[in-house]
Amino acid sequence: MDADEAVRLISEWVAFGDHRTGSRGGDESGAWLAAQLRRAEIAAELGPYTFPKVEIRRAEVESHGEVIPGVPLFDGAPAPAGVEGRLTDGVFEEGVIAVLRPDTASFVSRSFYEELEEAHEAEVAGVIVVAGDDRGAPILRNAERIDMPLLLPVIQVAPGDADGLVAGQEATLSLDFSRSPGTAENVVAKCPGSEPTAAPVVLMTPRSGWYSCAAERGGGIAVWLSVALEATQDAAPRPLWLVASGGHELHHYGLDAYLDELPIGVDEMHVWLHLGASIGAREPDPRLGASDEGLRALMVDALKEAGAAERSLMPVGTPGGGEARNVAERGGRFISLLGGHRYFHSPNDTVELAVDGESVARHAAAVGRAVAALRRE
Repeated sequence: MDADEAVRLISEWVAFGDHRTGSRGGDESGAWLAAQLRRAEIAAELGPYTFPKVEIRRAEVESHGEVIPGVPLFDGAPAPAGVEGRLTDGVFEEGVIAVLRPDTASFVSRSFYEELEEAHEAEVAGVIVVAGDDRGAPILRNAERIDMPLLLPVIQVAPGDADGLVAGQEATLSLDFSRSPGTAENVVAKCPGSEPTAAPVVLMTPRSGWYSCAAERGGGIAVWLSVALEATQDAAPRPLWLVASGGHELHHYGLDAYLDELPIGVDEMHVWLHLGASIGAREPDPRLGASDEGLRALMVDALKEAGAAERSLMPVGTPGGGEARNVAERGGRFISLLGGHRYFHSPNDTVELAVDGESVARHAAAVGRAVAALRRE
C-alpha cells in the first residue's frame, strides 16, 4: 500500500460520517469493511453484539439567557428536568455546578473519574467539562464506566462555546438522554495457514469512535486491510485471524464480546497485534507496548526497517489504554501500537488536517513484516 492508496481508503471510510457505535455511519462502514475483505476472497463476517446505546434528546447549559450546547458524558447521569446551581471555577461545594477545564491528556485518561467522584462526594449539582482542540472544537472522552455509570450529571462543552460560563453566575444544566440495549457488529475473518492446528496470530483494530476519527481509527483500518490482503498471498504456517471491533468508546464493548465467544482461550492464541489509535497521524504521540521483550524487539525492528516513526517504548507488559488491555487482562501475549495526536477525539480529526498518508503506508509495511514473522514462529 502506498500513500495515495492509504489516503483513498481512509477517505472512503471517513465518508460514512460519525463512527460512533450504533450510528448509521458506524453500521455502514462495518458493511463496507467486510466488503473490502470479500472482494479479496476473504470470508468476512459481521459478528453482532449487544451494547448500551445512548440516545441524546437534549444536552445544554443555560446561563443569563444564553443556551450553550454540549454532549453528555455517556457514563454520567441524566438530568432531564435540569439541575440548577451557581457556577464555580473547579470548586466542589454542595449544590454548585462546577466548571472544569482539564488539558486533553488528563481529560481522556481513566484517572479523570477520580476527580468526578470527588465532585460527587462533595454533592455538587453537576459538572461542566470544557475541553477541546486548539481550534475551539470539543473533544469527548470514552465511557470507561458505561456498565457502572456515575451518579453525577456531566456535560462536555467546546471551548469555543464556553465564554458565557462565568463563575458566580446561576445556571441550569439539562441532560435528557437514555441508555438502552442496542445492537452493533464486529467485522471478523480468518486467513488459513498451512498448519491449521497452529495457534493463530490475531490482527485487531477498533473501528468505532467519536466523530469521523480519520486519524484516530483510519490509519489502523487502512493498515489492517492492507495486511489482510497481503496474508492471502502468504502460505505461512499459522492462521491469521482478523477482528475490527466496535464499541471502542464504550469500554471496548465489541472486543470483549468477541473474546467471550472465542472457541479457544485468549491466552491460547500465539500473539495479538493491536492496531490502536493514531497510526500514521500528523503530529502524533506514538507509543509501543508489548507483553515481552522479544515481541517488543520484533516490532521495533519492523518499524525501523519500514522507516516508520520511532515510538516511545512503554514498560514491558504494559498494554496501555487500548484494546490490548483487554487481551492482557485475559493472559494473552500482545503487541500494541497506540497513541494520540493533535485532533484526538475532535471533529477536526479529518483526513486533511490529521492524516499522513506516507506514515500510514510505512506502518502498513512494518506491520506486514511483523505479522509475516509471527506466522512463522
